[in-house]
Amino acid sequence: MCKDKQTIHYCTILSTGQWDFLLKGKFSAFRQKCLHRLMTGAVRARTVYKIKGVEIVLEVGQVAASDVELAEYLGCNRKTIGKLVDSLNRLGMLTTRTNNRTSIHTLHFLTGWYVGGVLVTNPHYVRPSATTKGETGSVRTPLSDDLPLVGEQTIVPGGSQSGVRNTDSTTALFPSLCSPVIPTPSENGQEVCLSDTNRTPDDDGTESPKEAQDGTIGSETYPNTGKRI
Repeated sequence: MCKDKQTIHYCTILSTGQWDFLLKGKFSAFRQKCLHRLMTGAVRARTVYKIKGVEIVLEVGQVAASDVELAEYLGCNRKTIGKLVDSLNRLGMLTTRTNNRTSIHTLHFLTGWYVGGVLVTNPHYVRPSATTKGETGSVRTPLSDDLPLVGEQTIVPGGSQSGVRNTDSTTALFPSLCSPVIPTPSENGQEVCLSDTNRTPDDDGTESPKEAQDGTIGSETYPNTGKRI
């Protein structure tokens, strides 16, 4: 098994502001782990993602991961993840499209991969000159309720799945920008998040049963100290 395992090198380009957001503050490790999960999950060949009986195409440089999935992976609640993903969108690192099934994240900071000494480029990489100070000023974009149907049949290297082209999306832009400062509780003392960005949940508003390692949404208790925030 080990002989067949490929060595993968990830090629990334980040601005000073993006590095500051990832490295500064007590939640820096949490942010890096989330970004690493998205980066390593991005596909290097066009493929199909199946969820709840619906097939959704993933192009090179995209990854499917809902807020609930990321919350379970990182051990926090869904609202905390949602605000972090929105911050990554505003900083120009991702473009996220959501629907009632999952979220499709397109990575713009990843230029490509070296796999077995061969370079695979990411067509969704965005050069720094294409943005202003590394920020886009947008948050995730909701998808239409009608997901694309499977049309073109494409054989994916290393598998037998088929893929289709995505056909429609609805753009939702907001003027607020993210500030990569250490988060502080809100005025009512009931919310601690990974950014200062307000965000409305894109699902039914239910929380993940797990508490955030870094602080949770709502009046919950830290597991180690017993203190309420």
